[in-house]
Amino acid sequence: MKNKWTFDDPPNTACFTTTFVLEGSPILRVYRDYDGDWQFHGSKDHPATESVCKLVCLGEMIKLDATLMELHDLPYGWRAERQSKAKRWQRSKNNPFPSYAENGYYLEDAQWLSQYLPDIHPPDEETRQNVGLGEYVKLVFRFADEDADRADNECERMWVLVQEMDEDGNYVGVLSNDPHHDAAKNGDVIHFHPLHIAAMG
Repeated sequence: MKNKWTFDDPPNTACFTTTFVLEGSPILRVYRDYDGDWQFHGSKDHPATESVCKLVCLGEMIKLDATLMELHDLPYGWRAERQSKAKRWQRSKNNPFPSYAENGYYLEDAQWLSQYLPDIHPPDEETRQNVGLGEYVKLVFRFADEDADRADNECERMWVLVQEMDEDGNYVGVLSNDPHHDAAKNGDVIHFHPLHIAAMG
């Protein structure tokens, strides 16, 4: 591969595409799921139905279209689209979770955070994905920009009462603490992913 590899994921990472793309259709839509999975699609006229979905290596997609290297830092839960291969990629958020730009805070990935904080012990995957309605979960709110250098007193660990699960397997709950930061308040509706769950009540 001529260009230096800049993705966090290795070239042999499995990702999703379609037979349309593999047969030459230009890649116009790229999704990075909140779980980190990559999806590469052509035009909206070529929907990704079950019959045309294919599993390929990330490195193979870059060989098909080197301009995908521009998306090496696409955040989890975001998408990039363009009108044609000659146009620039336009990035946008593709998830319902809070962001600093919209809400003044975002939710930490508790699994990632547990690598650095010894007192964070998220429940196992099966437990996180099967939280019952009416149960409490603890989430870590960071009141700072996602890319900002970390400082003291930015984060609060707060309880959220689970009220429903959406069609994508994400949770919707209500904040049940009084935050010290003004950007959130008791009773706020919070959308969150199972990976955000730092503890169970």
